[in-house]
Amino acid sequence: MNLLPILFLLVSTTLVLRTGDRIVTDGPVKEENGVVTFRAKGTLYSLPAIEIDRIEDANVAPPPPAKTKLKVSQEDRKRLLAELEANHSGTAAPEQQRVEPLSPPPTAEQKKGTEEDEWSWRREARAHEEAIRRAKEELELLQTRADEYRRKILQLIALGFKPSAFTYDSSQLQYTLDAIPRAELEVTRAQRAFDELKEEARRRGITPGWLR
Repeated sequence: MNLLPILFLLVSTTLVLRTGDRIVTDGPVKEENGVVTFRAKGTLYSLPAIEIDRIEDANVAPPPPAKTKLKVSQEDRKRLLAELEANHSGTAAPEQQRVEPLSPPPTAEQKKGTEEDEWSWRREARAHEEAIRRAKEELELLQTRADEYRRKILQLIALGFKPSAFTYDSSQLQYTLDAIPRAELEVTRAQRAFDELKEEARRRGITPGWLR
């Protein structure tokens, strides 16, 4: 497969992998014996050429979209001009299209009076639930990404590639593994904050249903 030339003399290029990942290189990209070497953020990496889908030149801007001219007959042009002349003073918008003015923000006194109401507690509980959900999703994403890198590395080894041929995948796997403990801690913190809210509600005699 002749996917890549021997040397790309581009100052800045973007490698688009078959996985959809995009890597912006710092300088030239070289390919030799089916292995691509490049620098990204100052670090030298290597990848099997079969892992690269295409290479994009970051210095070439896409062409602007072509302007489409609308074809209007002479009769339609005269009719439109006549309608504009007849309505040059403007016509009031229909009732259903009028924008109602926004209500003013609540005053400090109004906010203070609603701090203990049901909806205030419901909103806070939902915010904590959302924080827990996002923290768990981030953790699951990292775990899935780590599994994908492990699987890819095993496949490359099975194809006969040496570890020096996929240093990028190896480094990305390590970065992902290093980020997992932090993500687990965020899940613990989000759950603890929600538990503290529940305890505060219990002390104040808040109905448990307000936290759902």
